[in-house]
Order: sequence, then C-alpha cells, then structure tokens
Amino acid sequence: MLCSLSNTRRGWFKRRLPDYVVITIEGALLERDPETPWYYDFVPGYRGAQSIEGLQRALDRIADDPDMRGVLFLYKGTALSLAQAQSVTALFDRFRRRSARHSAHGVAQRIVVYVEQCSPSALVAASAADQLILAPLADWEIVGLRVAPLFLKDALARLGVEMQVVRVAPWKTAADAFIFDGLTDEARAQYDWLLDSLYTDIVDGVAKGRGLDADAVRALIDRAPLTGIEALAAGLIDQLAYEDELPALLQRGDKPAVLKPYRRAQRLFYRRPQPAAVGAIGVITLSGTIMSGASRSFPAPLPLFGDETIGSTTAQQLIRAARKDDSLDAVIVYVDSPGGSALASDLIWRELTLLDAEKPVIVYMGDAAASGGYYIAAPGRKIVAQRASITGSIGVIIAKANLQGAFAKLGARRDAVSRGAHAGIYADTTHWQGDLIERVEHSLQHTYDQFKQRVIDGRRLDPAVVDALAGGRVWTGAQALEHGLVDALGDFQHAVEIAMTEAGLPVGGRVELVAVEEPKRWLAPVPAAAQALLGGRRAQQFADLASFVVDGELSALLEREHVWLLAPHLPKS
Repeated sequence: MLCSLSNTRRGWFKRRLPDYVVITIEGALLERDPETPWYYDFVPGYRGAQSIEGLQRALDRIADDPDMRGVLFLYKGTALSLAQAQSVTALFDRFRRRSARHSAHGVAQRIVVYVEQCSPSALVAASAADQLILAPLADWEIVGLRVAPLFLKDALARLGVEMQVVRVAPWKTAADAFIFDGLTDEARAQYDWLLDSLYTDIVDGVAKGRGLDADAVRALIDRAPLTGIEALAAGLIDQLAYEDELPALLQRGDKPAVLKPYRRAQRLFYRRPQPAAVGAIGVITLSGTIMSGASRSFPAPLPLFGDETIGSTTAQQLIRAARKDDSLDAVIVYVDSPGGSALASDLIWRELTLLDAEKPVIVYMGDAAASGGYYIAAPGRKIVAQRASITGSIGVIIAKANLQGAFAKLGARRDAVSRGAHAGIYADTTHWQGDLIERVEHSLQHTYDQFKQRVIDGRRLDPAVVDALAGGRVWTGAQALEHGLVDALGDFQHAVEIAMTEAGLPVGGRVELVAVEEPKRWLAPVPAAAQALLGGRRAQQFADLASFVVDGELSALLEREHVWLLAPHLPKS
C-alpha cells in the first residue's frame, strides 16, 4: 500500500524525473558502511563516507525505476584499489541485469562515467562503463605497476642501531628493510608473481571493458600516460568534454539530458514492494592491523599500525554477539588486514572457530587478508576473495632493535639490575646470541607450526601442500584460488549468495543483512557445549590516538607483543 501511494504521488511529479541520476565519487571508498549514530544524517553539512555497500543500494534503487535512462558517475579524485575496482565492475554488471529485468523492453539502463581525476584502478573500473568521458586536459594514467621498498640497513648502522630479525620464512619480507640492502632473491621472485597476476587483471579489465585486444592494451600502457586526445584515438575513452557539456552529450532527440544528484532524485524513484526476507545474515567488519585490546581508529595513519586496528577484545565481543544472536542464519566476516599480533590473531581465530561450529561463517577478503589477516580467515567455512585481493603470507617474524651503539654515540648508557637469566631478552640493549637466540627461535617455530596447523585444519589441506604454500609466500586472490587457500572469487554479494547456500536459505530470495554491533554489556566466553544448550567518529579517532600514543598504550603494547604475523609491504594498485 505504501509503495502504491508513493508511486501515485510520483506520477504527479513525473515530469521532474531526471534522465540520468548523478553519483559523485570523491576520494577513497570503503567496502562497508561505517558505523555512525543515526542522528548524524540530520546534522547540517554532514556527509558520511562513501562505500561500495552504499553504491549497491543506490544502483538497486535506480535500476528498479523503468523510466530512468541511466546513471552518471562523476569521478572527482576517486581512489580505488584494484580489488575495489573489480567489485565496482561487478556492481555495474548487476545493475545492467536488474534494470533490464524491470525495463518494458528488456533494455538495460546506461552507465556513464565522467573522469576529472582518479587513480589508475578507478580508471580500470570506469572502462567497464557504457560511455567513458574524460575532461579535456585530464590524462589516461594507467602506467603499470611498480614496487620499490626503501632499505634502511646502512642508514641504521650509521646511527649505531642494530636490528635483529628472526623469521622462519624466507618469503616473509616485513622486516627486510632493516636487515638487507636490497631485494632478496625470494622477495624479487614473490613481487614478480604478484605483479604478473595484478598486471594481467588490469590489462584484462581495460580490454574487456573497452572491447580491445589485450596485447593492444599492453602496448598502450607502455606508452602511458596518454593525453585525452591520444586516449580517444586509441579507443580507451569515448569523448572529451567539460562537465557543463554533459547534458548536451547525453541528450536524446533535441532536448539536453536532465541530470539530478542522487540525493535529490531518490524521492522520485519508482518503489517496488520488497518480498519478505527468507533469513538474516550477520556482517562483522574486521579491518586494520591486528592488536590486543580494543579496536582503534586514528585521524591519520601511524607507522606499522595504519589508520585503524582490529582489537582482539573488540573482535571477541562482536563474534560472541553474533554467536548469541539466534536470529542470524549465517555470518559474513569482512577481513581487510595485513596482520599483526600473533596472540591477538589466535584469540580472534578461536572465537570464529566457535562461531562456525554453530552457524556458517563466510569470510570475504578486502584488499588484503594476509599473514595474521589470513590466520583469522582460516576458520571460515568458505572464503571469498577478489582476484586482486592479497592473501597468504603464512609465516612468523620477530624483530628487535639493539640501541647499544646508538647510546654510545650519544654518550648515554643503561645500567640494569635484573633477576632471571632471560630478564633482558627483549631489552633495547640486548644482542641475541647463544641461549637467548635459541629461545627466540623456539618460540617463533612454535607459533609458525600453530599457524600452519590452523590452515591445515581450516582448509583441509595436506601438510605438505601447506608447507609449499607457506614460508611467508604472498598470493593474489586468483593465485590463492588455484592453491586452495580460498574457495571462490567475487564481490561481497557473491559471499552473501554462498552464505545463503551454506545456511540452507533459498538463493534468489531476499536476505536481511545485519551489521553486528559491539554489545552494550560485556559478553563472557561461552563453552561450545554450553552454548548449544543455551541456544562523533572524528572525535573518537583523536581520543583513540591520544590514549594509544600519549597515555602509553603504544609502548605497553610493543613491550608485550613480540611475535608478529605481519605483511605490511604488500603491492597495491
């Protein structure tokens, strides 16, 4: 009834309908909607962060309207990773299918992308549009891929700093910058196979979107950056124009096309009644560097930690909340992490293992789910990644700086009193040797063996196979699928379809996606058997930064966290 009333009202104002709905993408996109209080939407001037989830909702609503000609994307400083570009391309394909289904003549609505400035990966996604228009002075800047780590070994030596790194995996490159003066053979080989896979995805994405031969696209990339005129001549774009010329370019007949921003046009969309939900699927977002304690978000990226952390305490509460919620048929865990603390990763692994014992857990990988990020993905009943997701890095590392030489240069010294033969094992003036290095290596080997066992159990792989895939080796999602480290390639919606199948829900029906929130009251751990019986974001970022750095949480964390599952120097495109 409500849809009928809305559509009746819409008929009175039908002349106000636009030909194209305009969606502007500025800056970076998140994968999932950020958690913000409901009242933020009513704050004057507030604009929430854009997300792929939000684009999905918007495109679904536009596709449901049979009187709309299409959608116009304005790329204004748009920054996408390659994995996100692949998700956006999948959104475009789904939009075309949905709009064709609701069209009177079975004709899909058009997707037009206008580019002023964007990242190379965003340009890959733009190539999948029906019409790609470039600002006259903008360049086509897909120039390829390059990895160039900065090595600090000699610089640290001049300062009197000795870095000691112990690792059980030669492909674990997280601390190479401190102990080598260039790429090792293993690191170079790893970067080669990663860039080969990612570069192929870029070439194929442009070639398929623009209807060009892959070899021709490679030749064009080798000539890039290309001016707009050169890109137009090569068939990489369709037109050159300024934004004010778009209505005339998109006109049908004698009248310029009517363009309206999504926020203004959505009130006029045709509304279709939603079928009853066949079930509910919870969504848990685990994004950032994995650490003990509470999750944190910072106003600017910190060295090693990035701009947010996955706190094991917070993650435990989220997972327990999902486990306790009997309304959820399955849970999708979105993982976007280069790893972090071994202990924190194992604590999260345990909670996800308990959750999967009671309801299906599907892991969806973002840009990266490597090292500790893969550790917490291993319990997933199914793992879904994009072709360009970075994963694997099954290996362990520990690093410590010996500042004895630096103190000597400054005329400073420590004078310690201790009890216990190994009391100073992690001290900043200790040099690992003899019994000390043996204990460090023993601890590291134990963690590495546990990591591999988690993968063997979770992925049901032969130990010899895991050994060949581990050692710190990093893979793209496409390569991980070949090796059995993930189950499927696709976007978040594909993960939803797999979750429905695993939960026994009818695929094709509507499912309710529920963002799992941290409970208001602390949830104690519940044994598996017992559970079976019982059945102002910016301000917070600055507060997190203050408590993390100023109040001493950072130093305390570094003092107690020594063994790392970390892959911070991953190639991105």
